Amino acid sequence: EKQAMSSIDSAAPGVLQEPLAPASASSAAGGTATATDLTAVGEGRGTVLSMKLDRLGDSVSGQTVVDPKGYLTDLSSLKVNSAADVQDIKKARKLLQSVVQTNPKHAPGWIAAARLESDLGKASAARAILAKGCRECPGSEDVWLHAALVQQGDADRKLVIARGIAACPDSVKLWLEAARLEADEAAKRRVLRRALERMPSSVRLWRALVDLSSEEDARVLLSRAVECCPQHVELWLALARLENHQSARKVLNKARQTLPTEPRVWVAAAELEGAGG
Repeated sequence: EKQAMSSIDSAAPGVLQEPLAPASASSAAGGTATATDLTAVGEGRGTVLSMKLDRLGDSVSGQTVVDPKGYLTDLSSLKVNSAADVQDIKKARKLLQSVVQTNPKHAPGWIAAARLESDLGKASAARAILAKGCRECPGSEDVWLHAALVQQGDADRKLVIARGIAACPDSVKLWLEAARLEADEAAKRRVLRRALERMPSSVRLWRALVDLSSEEDARVLLSRAVECCPQHVELWLALARLENHQSARKVLNKARQTLPTEPRVWVAAAELEGAGG
């Protein structure tokens, strides 16, 4: 783990310190018409910058969303076609540099800065930024997830996720990602069982483990799941579907006692009695 993250930390060390190119001096002559034209140009460039910032995928002040496919295939989507584009990119980089320097504990700022570099095709720079983000915001599961996504192979992704779980042991997202990265189903199940030892009340973890299990194992797992998560009707109904008629009736009776106002339980019980004649 230390070797993997040290390689991340050493990549593109100066990415957040790139200086802005000096702006060309504007002519003072031209009268009212020229001033109007310059104002329009300024507004246009401001609009372009706003559009590019909107395309960063993660707002520095909003929610973060991880799209594994889009994140990794969008590295060259932002094309630089003119000098104005170059200036806008430098402005965006400078803005995001200011965000992470002013508030280094704000995880979305690191994610947005890394996404800008990724969109420009600078994967190593994005990895370096997110490595710094992981150090500054070790409790943010989103930073760890993004840091894993920009790695070049599953081995490095596993190491990053393992470090993330060590820092955020109660993150369901990180445990699910760790299971996803495993090659075979047995390993996936082992990861999910370990996660459930820490978070037995997580419905998402129970569902993921049941989906990877045989029918008999699923029945046993769901019997335990309804004990740990008795307020989730989906688990009761899934268990009832795996049981024979008599056992399903017992399951639904327990579900009605636990969730007496849940209509889906009553409907399932009525359908079961109708099917049994």
